[in-house]
Amino acid sequence: MSIELERNTLEELHTIEKAITDRIQRNPELYDGFLEDNNRVLNKKKKRSFREVLLQQHEISFFLKQYKKQKTFLEESWNDASRNEVLKTIDDPTYELIKFDELYQSIKSQNDETVVKNLGSIYAMKSSNSNILSEIGSGIDLNLMFSGEEYFGKYLDLVEFHEIWLNLSSLKISYVKYLEIFDKFEEFNDIVNKKQDDYLKYLINLSNYLKNFITKSTPLFKLDSFLNQFEENFNKSKQNQGLYCEACDKNFAKKTVYDAHLSGKKHLKNASKLTTSSPPPSSKNYEYYENLIEHLLTPLRTKRQDTKLNTERRKALTERERLIEISQLEKDEQLSSSEDESTNEQDENPDFKDGVYNPMNLPLGFDGQPIPYWLWKLHGLGIEYTCEICGDYTYKGRKAFDKHFLEPRHIHGLKCLGITPSLVFKDITSIKQAIELWNKVKRQKRIEEGEKEDAVEVEDEEGNVMSEKVYNDLKKQGLI
Repeated sequence: MSIELERNTLEELHTIEKAITDRIQRNPELYDGFLEDNNRVLNKKKKRSFREVLLQQHEISFFLKQYKKQKTFLEESWNDASRNEVLKTIDDPTYELIKFDELYQSIKSQNDETVVKNLGSIYAMKSSNSNILSEIGSGIDLNLMFSGEEYFGKYLDLVEFHEIWLNLSSLKISYVKYLEIFDKFEEFNDIVNKKQDDYLKYLINLSNYLKNFITKSTPLFKLDSFLNQFEENFNKSKQNQGLYCEACDKNFAKKTVYDAHLSGKKHLKNASKLTTSSPPPSSKNYEYYENLIEHLLTPLRTKRQDTKLNTERRKALTERERLIEISQLEKDEQLSSSEDESTNEQDENPDFKDGVYNPMNLPLGFDGQPIPYWLWKLHGLGIEYTCEICGDYTYKGRKAFDKHFLEPRHIHGLKCLGITPSLVFKDITSIKQAIELWNKVKRQKRIEEGEKEDAVEVEDEEGNVMSEKVYNDLKKQGLI
């Protein structure tokens, strides 16, 4: 065992630790825990696009695998018996280090004859416009990992599984509906034969896809620990359920009842069918994979919802809008500049807002990008409406302006003026007009109340006709 090889391995471990630290220190978004709301850094400046962050996360994941590999090699080498023999050759009781110097000169002469790259340069972080990966991680390619539908891990691609589901189920549903219910397995009992082999294959392939997608979209996620936790919880739940008969698909709480069931005619008939049928593709039954899929969807809750919204949005697009979106996606594939100089230029340029080029100050869409100009013009978002009752607040677009009359801000403004909110005051934005209209409404109410009082007529004993109010007043005064 070479002592120099061990030293070089230790140096590589230290280099990997520093490389990972440098990347997370520069961009905390690389760490999965940073994505939680309670761990976010206030007033942070975004220096990397979504694709670049994912690319560096895969690079760090590769570093960690290399770290574990080299660590295992060191542990094995330290337990190697030949290592002690090598150490004895450089042992020097006189501490004159003569043998050590000889070993050093031998290693130096070998290195002089060969070109040895510095480990620091191999793991060094780059920040050019065309490449941000280190030399050792340059083989990572996101285009080969994800399909077009997945868009670098932002969305799930379950189109193939939806087609398989349509063949298994008697219920024909759309892809959007499938995204909502594909994990609600308790509702499938009446529409799917769960004992057929195709259904089990469908569950196995779906669970494998979800595991693979989690690994691709969140490479730093501890999937092994996540799956081990599921195995432990599932085994505990099965133990609590008691004994299970696979042929009859039943659970039994007591062993005596289970033993009696095994000799029954129904069980023997089902068992014979099970043995004559083709063997299942896995030793585990469908319940295991149903629970596994539900467990795997826990960290994918947000991406699943985003997939549903994106599918609905794309269905509503026209052909022209789809072509525009495709061209925009092709532009997004080019890595954005992450050098400090370009970051400073964006900070100084008023056309950049939160890292997005928006010279016309257009509203941002759900994807964080400015909406198209034609859509902005269609909804009249360039027209501003000011409401004096709301404290001179400005609303952009007629839709937002009409909507604000029922919002708390406007209602609170009317109450501060002593006005009871009603539909009569819609489109009234001036305080003066609102007060004048309120006074007019109050006068009208008083007139209507007076007319109601005068509507009832009565006669006195002498036959004089008068309103009920006048009659009651005269009677109180004792005049009649």
